[in-house]
Amino acid sequence: MIGARHRLVLVVIFAASLWGLFWLPLRGFEQMGLAAGWVTLAQFVTPALLLAPLALWRAVGGRATGMGQAATGLLVGGAFALYAESLLLTEVARALILFYVTPVWGTLLELTFMGRRFTRPRAVALAMGLAGLFVILGGKTGLPLPQNLGDVMALISGMLWAVGSMRIRQSAEIDLFEHLFSFFVYGGLFALGLALLPVEALGSPPAWSELAALAPWLVLAALGFLIPVMWAILWGARHMDPGRLGILLQLEAIVGIASAAILTDEPFGLVEILGTVLVIGAGVADVLGDRRSRVTAGGS
Repeated sequence: MIGARHRLVLVVIFAASLWGLFWLPLRGFEQMGLAAGWVTLAQFVTPALLLAPLALWRAVGGRATGMGQAATGLLVGGAFALYAESLLLTEVARALILFYVTPVWGTLLELTFMGRRFTRPRAVALAMGLAGLFVILGGKTGLPLPQNLGDVMALISGMLWAVGSMRIRQSAEIDLFEHLFSFFVYGGLFALGLALLPVEALGSPPAWSELAALAPWLVLAALGFLIPVMWAILWGARHMDPGRLGILLQLEAIVGIASAAILTDEPFGLVEILGTVLVIGAGVADVLGDRRSRVTAGGS
């Protein structure tokens, strides 16, 4: 028999690995006719609509639905919306690496606003993250600058995710459903704003006939992938040590980058390998450093 702790670890590993493959359905819907901006919007609207009856039932019963979590929902949902867009507008490996520079932004936020000490592990994480950022942005041109709109979105998504994560850690415990519903609702509003921008790369709205044809696949993706995977990660966050959770979630980047290298003809050479090692290493160093600091504080 598998114990509860091992079952929890397996669920998080499975969910994180699936997130690493999220670029596949995104690009699949794009190939089926949805423009980039509207692919991302559909990934929020469909789960939100499916969860709406449960939210209404909770509201009638006097229970919170998550609609009061607007700021956090916009930050976390908006980060994911930008991340999803970046997977369609730049190379998958670049999008993942640029998003996973998050420990750099998280460390800077914690040092600036949370009064955390600048420890050696944090210095290592910061240095590795910045080095990975420099390599992936400047490895081909020599200038560490975004090469396209997707690069910009991936960078901003990591920044928003860092701020949203900080808000979640600082907020009181709320129900899993509230986190989930606010993520899809407010992320959907953010994605709608993106889709309506006058940017050619984001495309134009689909016809109703196109949406009707894709509706069964969108529902399948929401019920079979988006809702359960997001629920599993949130469940893991409530019951697992943050350090262990952070390390396991690095599997998303590993699976995503590896699958893109195998399944696409996008370039994946020394620059991408070095950037991947540095950025994932920064994430691991950040997690281990945070765990050590909490253990030291608990023993003092």
